[in-house]
Amino acid sequence: MPGVYDAVFGVLTGTLAVPPAEVGPQRQLDALHLDSLARAELALTLKELLGVPCSDHDVPATATVGGLAALLDDRLADRTRAPGGEAP
Repeated sequence: MPGVYDAVFGVLTGTLAVPPAEVGPQRQLDALHLDSLARAELALTLKELLGVPCSDHDVPATATVGGLAALLDDRLADRTRAPGGEAP
């Protein structure tokens, strides 16, 4: 999961300008002061970056950074196991 976590961390700290010291695996998105628009932008950016489904429903305010990374990591693994799936 380090690669996916790093992607989530990068979007949070880069695109959404969350201070890196505030981001951690157990940190909830609402504690990072992300409103619904910022969470939607997070979902869209991660979908484009990782090439896996990710919608605003996947990033509720109560989601943790690590939980979101784990969800996306599972989706990447499912994609590579599916018939005709591409390796990341």
